[in-house]
Amino acid sequence: MIGLLASLAYLVPIIGGLILFKLDEKKADAVMLFSFISALLFQGGVAYLFLRDHHELIHVRYLVTGELGEVYGVIIDPMSVLIGTVVALAGFIFMFYGVEYMSERNVGHPGGKGRGLFYAWMTLFEGATLGFIYSSTFLGLLIFFELMGLACWGVVSYYNTPAGRRAGFKAFIIPNVGAMIGFYTAIGVGILQLHDLSLFSLSQLSPSIKPWLFIALLIAGYTKSAQFPTYSWIPDAMEAPTPASAFLHGAAMVEMGVYLVARVLQFIGPLPIWVFYFMAIMVSLTLLVPILNYPVQKDAKRLLAYSTVAEAGIMFVGLTFASLGLEVGLKAAMFQLTTHAFIKGLAFLTAGTFTYSLGTLDLRKISGLKDVLPVNGFSWAVALLGLAGLPPMGIAFSKAELLTSLVALKTTSLAWVPVLMVLADSAVFLWVGMKWIGRNVFGKPQVKSAPTHWIINVSLVTLIVLSLISAVLAYPLVEEIGFYGVGA
Repeated sequence: MIGLLASLAYLVPIIGGLILFKLDEKKADAVMLFSFISALLFQGGVAYLFLRDHHELIHVRYLVTGELGEVYGVIIDPMSVLIGTVVALAGFIFMFYGVEYMSERNVGHPGGKGRGLFYAWMTLFEGATLGFIYSSTFLGLLIFFELMGLACWGVVSYYNTPAGRRAGFKAFIIPNVGAMIGFYTAIGVGILQLHDLSLFSLSQLSPSIKPWLFIALLIAGYTKSAQFPTYSWIPDAMEAPTPASAFLHGAAMVEMGVYLVARVLQFIGPLPIWVFYFMAIMVSLTLLVPILNYPVQKDAKRLLAYSTVAEAGIMFVGLTFASLGLEVGLKAAMFQLTTHAFIKGLAFLTAGTFTYSLGTLDLRKISGLKDVLPVNGFSWAVALLGLAGLPPMGIAFSKAELLTSLVALKTTSLAWVPVLMVLADSAVFLWVGMKWIGRNVFGKPQVKSAPTHWIINVSLVTLIVLSLISAVLAYPLVEEIGFYGVGA
């Protein structure tokens, strides 16, 4: 039963997405919302049954052959249940907001006709992400990885501007190169050496091959998560409509690169110390990029895009510690992924209201939100302070969990470097965020009034609440996440 629910959670939105290519306007609204609500209900059923009856790994093999071993199956465990629930819940909120954002009442991007195409890509995006989360084989991961990339191209280039078309092409090509390096290598090793495409076979790799296969898959994760040196596609992807930006930054695409590496670490077993050194250097360079870029950003979405590079980097700091066999690093990365989804979604949807209500994303032209758009002003302040890591937002506690990984300092003093970079990123973002809060929220209003809508306000308030309680809700499952290793 639980395996069927997990499969329906991603199959229904994929089917809904294909149907939506032929629909528009109110019919498209209805099918899109039905698909996202269905995915949320099926995923909720998975979470309920898992928490009630299991608390351990469930492995369902759907296709097994003599030569290739397991070709396709699903894994239902604390990590897939937690992240699947985050994706289903966040995706529904983003697209509920999207119904109004894509309407003709949007000042900056008047919508109406043609939104069915956007819904189609977003619904496929949702299904592909959930399919990726549950896949137990490299073939399944590759298929959904590429489907996510295709959907990302569709939403980024949706407005069909020259900048949008370039950004969409870039957002498709860079992760696709990573996929070819990582997944093709993994499938090749699975066919030629292991005769099994399952994640479970990773522990059987010879010690000479294991670290190099991990590096290949790490490259796939880096390209998906916009890590150094492949980060440039993510600021350009801000050409997408804001609900898509929230989804690919907060609950899909970027986070799935982190999820991939976490999944591989769960099964691959011990790695040599030089892998830790490599990851520590790369994540430190990644965190340097947003630290240098925060102060010069004037566009709200581009500021948040560089924040996404940093937050994904912070997740990779946890995975860097996990490469040493430290389970707390794995837990911290998934905890950070969970809490980040809601606070980053709040940040992007608030930025979207700047377009919807004021017709601009230029932070220099936005002021006096507390008087003109009080809900938006409050949510903007909460989002920026939360992304800086201040309590009581849940992301503060996931970052604190990461600092418990300091046990790695007993292994090597280099472990200090990524930790210090995390602290530096939070400090610089707090400084920049406080500056913009002072101007955007408390400055002198430049307009007397601005339009808004109850759907937008309900979405923002819901995300504020989830940003506050996400850590408490997620922690029981986070604590169940661990390594499987040999014999899983």
